[in-house]
Amino acid sequence: MPPASLKPFAARGPHPVGIASAHWSHPDRPERRLATDIWYPAAPGSEGPVASHPLNRPHAAIPGARAAGGRFPLVAFSHGNSGLRQQSTFLTTHLASWGFVVVAPDHPGNTFVEMARLQTEEDRKRVHFEARRYRPSDLSIVIDAVASERGAWPEIDITRIGCLGHSFGGWTVMKMPGRDARVRAVCGLAPASEPFVGRKAFEPGELPFADGLPTLIVAGIDDVLVDLETSVQPLFARLGAPCALIGIERADHFHFCDGVELLHGLHVANVRPNQPRPAKPYAEQLPEARVHRLLDALVTHFFHQTLIAGDPKPLDGFTQTLVEAIDPALVHLGTAR
Repeated sequence: MPPASLKPFAARGPHPVGIASAHWSHPDRPERRLATDIWYPAAPGSEGPVASHPLNRPHAAIPGARAAGGRFPLVAFSHGNSGLRQQSTFLTTHLASWGFVVVAPDHPGNTFVEMARLQTEEDRKRVHFEARRYRPSDLSIVIDAVASERGAWPEIDITRIGCLGHSFGGWTVMKMPGRDARVRAVCGLAPASEPFVGRKAFEPGELPFADGLPTLIVAGIDDVLVDLETSVQPLFARLGAPCALIGIERADHFHFCDGVELLHGLHVANVRPNQPRPAKPYAEQLPEARVHRLLDALVTHFFHQTLIAGDPKPLDGFTQTLVEAIDPALVHLGTAR
């Protein structure tokens, strides 16, 4: 049954949120160490100082909090190009409060600090192709590790695994169904495709996904880095049912991250090559809190329906009327049945 409202999912869920950190390595490349954070439902009544954040943003998670009892679904998060594992804590902590364990690695070489150190175009190309090669396997490794190892986090239900990613991370999670049959749902936030990744972004047969895998794509309509018309909509057209595409008016590429105004300012000051048009001033765009509320509602509802409720038609409710009821800035751009 389509939901009467998505608004309840915009509010924080019933669980306190804990955070733990770990390092795992590729079996065939031990020097590629994956600094990883895990957000998880904590035991009722958990309290303590909240975690630090690389942008000095509020980070609503308690380091080392005692885990809630029970088995929980897992969502693996992949950050964007020049991003980091804590780039979207507004969403990773929100999901954890609703009963998901969320695991997010840094993709080595492709993080903000490492990319800022690159001096030449050859260095950037080298890192890009290495990221293309290893990003999906980075996610596979941390999924296996957090599901099989005992740590501060609760037990994982390996029959309920979803993937979530932003930008280059959106492309990364679109690769996951072809390599891990346990993945039950995929959500891409401004997912990159051929214009950024390259003409061999997807192998023949990777799209559409097999077995009717539910897929949600959310895009910023004013995004000038992952363009709606040239990147997102052509990718969406290759996805099979069930699949929905939702746009956010007056949202750009960095509205999917913490510290939107700061990141947007850096973006405006450093125009990317081949950018199709100038970015609009931040003052003309939606404020961070409003967009984050929309994303919390959309993404949490999607994973709740697919991984917790087991809804066989999880995207039937994504109608224009329903999304406008959350906020008129949301635009229902398409559903594949």
